[in-house]
Amino acid sequence: MPVARRLSNERRRWRCLAKLSFRDCAERGWRSRPGGFGRRARGFCSLDSRGAIAMFCSQAGARPRTWEASPPEHKKWVEVFKACDEDNKGYLSREDFKVAVVMLFGYKPSKIEADSVMSSVDPNTSGIRLKEFLDIVRKKKEAQLYRNEVRHIFTAFDRHYRGYLTLEDFKKAFKQVAPKLSERIILEVFREVDQDSDGHVSFKDFEYAMNSGQKQA
Repeated sequence: MPVARRLSNERRRWRCLAKLSFRDCAERGWRSRPGGFGRRARGFCSLDSRGAIAMFCSQAGARPRTWEASPPEHKKWVEVFKACDEDNKGYLSREDFKVAVVMLFGYKPSKIEADSVMSSVDPNTSGIRLKEFLDIVRKKKEAQLYRNEVRHIFTAFDRHYRGYLTLEDFKKAFKQVAPKLSERIILEVFREVDQDSDGHVSFKDFEYAMNSGQKQA
């Protein structure tokens, strides 16, 4: 075949690939491997186990959402800020912030979480101002709602209420979400999510995979 024709065929192939949706690739079971493009066995499109997890997250409906507080909730957050702002400093110290989190979320922040929050505030201030506090609480609320969604999905697939998912549970879950995905890729997903290789996927494993999938999506 003349070189010009081969190059023309390659350009057409790339244009076709550009039009394929992520789900199209998933349903065809195509994966990328070193060596690039060519026959189906070598892969037309990038879909590995992490890509499959990303697709699962998208199709299952668990995704972070922007969330705004209602007026009563906003008022409550402001009242908590004022209650924890000892001496009316206009900001929350590290210890003040911990108390505020206990009041709003029912747990005491770890040293790592407190360090992360304090390092993110304006270095020119002595602590967390009201505006920063409201933004922190809103993000924590969004994360809490997303985790509840993930928990709901996990519970829906844990049909025997065992507190973990088996490979068969995974197969049933993917059959609902992506029925044309190959069992080979589902097995790869299961092996990756099952971090301790004990044949069981705990909620912690599942949540970690869903969070990783969101970053891939």
